[in-house]
Amino acid sequence: MYEFDYSRPTSLNDAASGLGDADAKLVAGGMTLIPTLKMRLAKPSQLIDLGAIASLKGISEDGDAIVIGAMTRHAEVNRSAVVKRAIPALAALAGMIGDPAVRNRGTIGGSIANNDPAADYPAAVVALNAVVRTNKREIAADSFFLQLLESEFV
Repeated sequence: MYEFDYSRPTSLNDAASGLGDADAKLVAGGMTLIPTLKMRLAKPSQLIDLGAIASLKGISEDGDAIVIGAMTRHAEVNRSAVVKRAIPALAALAGMIGDPAVRNRGTIGGSIANNDPAADYPAAVVALNAVVRTNKREIAADSFFLQLLESEFV
């Protein structure tokens, strides 16, 4: 790998302020980004690790909606009683992603933001008419995904 600045902010505001550098990359679970860095297919000047932002983790109910934080791991989605009751297919899908290491490290937010055509979550959130909430706005899933490996997360 090569040299880059690394930060692990504890708030959304701190993470957003670090995105001023055009080459900065957000890292969630790192399941796609870390191999990309190792293969030198990306060379960001800064990595901003979202892992310490508590408000991005967890699963809750908000009226009729299920809210899943971006830093919620696949294994947590799979095991969640809330998800199993409300959207059992999503819980089952999360349990079949990758292998145990990926399920316990990878995040729903990283998978959705990356919009890899081999991933399951992008199709699921579109099929569920989900809304993706960023620190600035809410975006309907069918408008969030722009093209392969590209999403509207700002």
